[in-house]
Amino acid sequence: MNKYFLTCPRGLEEVTSKQISQYIQSNPIVDLGGVKFTGNKEDMYNVNLYSRTGMHLLKEIYSFNINSEKDIYKNIYNFSWDKILNPNKTFIIRTKSKSKVFQNTNFFTLKMKDAIVDNIRSKFGKRPSINKINPDIILSILVKDKQIKIYIDSSGTPLFKRGYRTKIHKAALNESLAAGIILLSNWDKQSPFYDIMCGSGTIPIEAAMIAYNIPAGMFRDEFGFQKWDNYDSILWNKIITNAKKKICLQNEVVIFGSDYFKKNIELGRHSARQMNISQKINFQSLDIQDFKPQKSNGIIIINPPYGNRIGEEKIIQKLYKNIGDILKTNCSGLDAYIFTGNLEAAKSIGLRSKKRIILKNGKIDCRLLHYPIASGKFK
Repeated sequence: MNKYFLTCPRGLEEVTSKQISQYIQSNPIVDLGGVKFTGNKEDMYNVNLYSRTGMHLLKEIYSFNINSEKDIYKNIYNFSWDKILNPNKTFIIRTKSKSKVFQNTNFFTLKMKDAIVDNIRSKFGKRPSINKINPDIILSILVKDKQIKIYIDSSGTPLFKRGYRTKIHKAALNESLAAGIILLSNWDKQSPFYDIMCGSGTIPIEAAMIAYNIPAGMFRDEFGFQKWDNYDSILWNKIITNAKKKICLQNEVVIFGSDYFKKNIELGRHSARQMNISQKINFQSLDIQDFKPQKSNGIIIINPPYGNRIGEEKIIQKLYKNIGDILKTNCSGLDAYIFTGNLEAAKSIGLRSKKRIILKNGKIDCRLLHYPIASGKFK
């Protein structure tokens, strides 16, 4: 059994653990910024395919403790790198350091690269090359105090890049974060689902994938582990075949996405067509003031602009006030969730939130605010 670490957006650790637990044989352990678990090759393949909130699935290959920078080269060189690399493969090293002992990550990365290259050259007479664009092997190094952990990235391209879209709105949510927000809402996958400021459709599309049991990675062209020497294509094809059998497109769920800008809606429709689910999402170009839910129950999730530019404060506050007015007037009986990085503007919604979940959108501190709109309360 191998040790794995699945990274995820901050605040989604618990959700990530719960979601992947059904696809692995061990019990995942929540850690800061991700989830740890032990597993075999099948577990690794399953998590890459099915994880909706994960970013990178890292397989631990080597760990050690050192006291000074002088020990870096020796400890790296002594590992059997021929199990991972050969002169015909390219690689890249990504280092994250949380250490007062080793603060110069560039120096650490360079020393590690030299040790790996020298190790391979001593065994093969040739050295592997660095490729920063599309490497065969991605090594992730985590330095914590005096402890060094070396991982190989089994995902390659981050898992939020689902493969179903070619263009996105410039302010679009990361797909893993969007899926996490939906999972945090505890949507039952049956009641109507609405996003009335959907941009290029990230949230409605992720909702459709959840509702119809479409694996998050089903439309990706490639995963990092497919470049490894021990890649098992037979096992992978078996997993893909089984996953396709479990997709339930015969289900009927109301999933609605609207946006004021027609170009955004076209982007959403294009992505849905790539997945053959264009009939499963009702995309419309619509002003939020004209929105009325199709039924008197369901869930509404909105990710309004945060308004980070100077001079936008009044415009953003008015927008958030309009959102609150629409929820009160048109959305009686629905559960509303607002995801925002502008807590000051959120006060203009004019409703008391039942729950405030702390999340990160990149480096922005955000909140997922839950507003249960009781039937008839605002009439």
